[in-house]
Amino acid sequence: DFGANLEFITNRSSEGAQFVKGFGGMGGLLRYKVDFSQLVYDEDDEDFWED
Repeated sequence: DFGANLEFITNRSSEGAQFVKGFGGMGGLLRYKVDFSQLVYDEDDEDFWED
């Protein structure tokens, strides 16, 4: 037992339908909790994403 949870999501609810449309029905998981508010924004990354 690794303490993992498996969640099945159906497209029969509004949330499930949005998930399928947004992610193509494929989901993922994170091994550790991530605090996105602690991430540092680096302006140099802008060049990477520009066309």
